[in-house]
Amino acid sequence: MSTPRPSRTLERLRRRVLAPFFDRLGYDLVPAAPDWSHRPTSPREVDQLLGSAADSLQRDLAASGIATGLDVPAAVRRFWTLIPTAPVRQRRGGSGFNGALQLYVAMRALAPSTVIESGVFRGLTTWVIRQACPDATIHCHDPDLSNLHYRDPGAHYSTADWSTADWSQLDAATTVAFFDDHVSQGRRVIEARRLGLTRLLFDDDAAGHRIHAHGGPAHPTIAMIETLRDEAGRDEARRVTPEPIRWQRNGRSFEQPADDPLAREAAAGVAYAHAFDDLHRATGYSPARLTYVALHPPKRGIAA
Repeated sequence: MSTPRPSRTLERLRRRVLAPFFDRLGYDLVPAAPDWSHRPTSPREVDQLLGSAADSLQRDLAASGIATGLDVPAAVRRFWTLIPTAPVRQRRGGSGFNGALQLYVAMRALAPSTVIESGVFRGLTTWVIRQACPDATIHCHDPDLSNLHYRDPGAHYSTADWSTADWSQLDAATTVAFFDDHVSQGRRVIEARRLGLTRLLFDDDAAGHRIHAHGGPAHPTIAMIETLRDEAGRDEARRVTPEPIRWQRNGRSFEQPADDPLAREAAAGVAYAHAFDDLHRATGYSPARLTYVALHPPKRGIAA
């Protein structure tokens, strides 16, 4: 499926009138084409892109401890043919090619029977999950569903926070939760563990030295939790006060306390976490930020 091209008149108007006007206001006006609409077409370069992406994803699945018999190169090639047919054609916000590819391969490898998706936006990731897990039950939670460009006919939609839903009939062992909701990732870890979930995927897991580049930082992020946990042990041994993480974005100041009870509780529940490679070097597309988190099973009496 090709991206419709704007008429010559509209393109001329954008270049000569609208773009200079928005440039004076400090904005860029660019065509709303998804990044995957730009792609190599010669077989050698396509093979190199897909092969490099598959190699990177195989390493990430192994590092994540995800036991799978998935043929990753075949899955990557299948995704390459699927993504041009995506019903959501976003340029800014949401997932691009790399993020969608990572999610597709991770979901294929994890093979859940149920997926909980917190943060839906336009619906691209729901579509990706459906392509990866055609028979899965999908629960989509987002406080604002008015932006949907794709609504899965078999999914269950809710504007309530996922943590308030009734999951009494959920089989936690066969469920994967995917969070792309700009809510504290530490909080999501705690909520998931109380429910008995052990397999989580997070988008936008920013490290402390990079979080200034992210909008709506959901701190503490998984990377922050891991960093603060490691530094707490060293600082305790040296008998020094732990240093908080501070940053600025759009004129606002943020701080993640080093001695944060929520971060400590979340850290205690994480068995291990692995941030996937951003795939930019492999594909040339915008970097992705997917992290897989495995949780310790909850102690008796914790699960809801």
